[in-house]
Amino acid sequence: MAAHFRSFLARLTRGAPRPEIEAVARNLEHLLNTRKGCGSVVAELGLGDYEAAPNTHHAVLLLRVEIERLVRRAEPRLCEPRVTLLGGLGTRHIIFELQGKVGAESHVILLDIDTTTRHVTVTLERAQ
Repeated sequence: MAAHFRSFLARLTRGAPRPEIEAVARNLEHLLNTRKGCGSVVAELGLGDYEAAPNTHHAVLLLRVEIERLVRRAEPRLCEPRVTLLGGLGTRHIIFELQGKVGAESHVILLDIDTTTRHVTVTLERAQ
């Protein structure tokens, strides 16, 4: 990996570069925690369209589509992204599974969305 693609901290400490999927996951967490119209100089970057849905069912369906569209647009290192609703966890959490490839390796990433705070936690599950 070229030095200019490594993080500043890794270059400063001369540490080994992290796997690219970790950088992808970190970027996804930033992207998915950005709100449209207020979290970026690019007004359409982030999530938020789903909030206009008339009910919870439609909001969850729109959110799945919105996540997939955002990943396709803003995280090109993750190829062939597919977002699947896994279900709810208690009354406050919705879990989505994001599958895709980084290089030749397939990955599964869990997206845990707190419906009260709208915070998205990104967790790397496994490489396939």
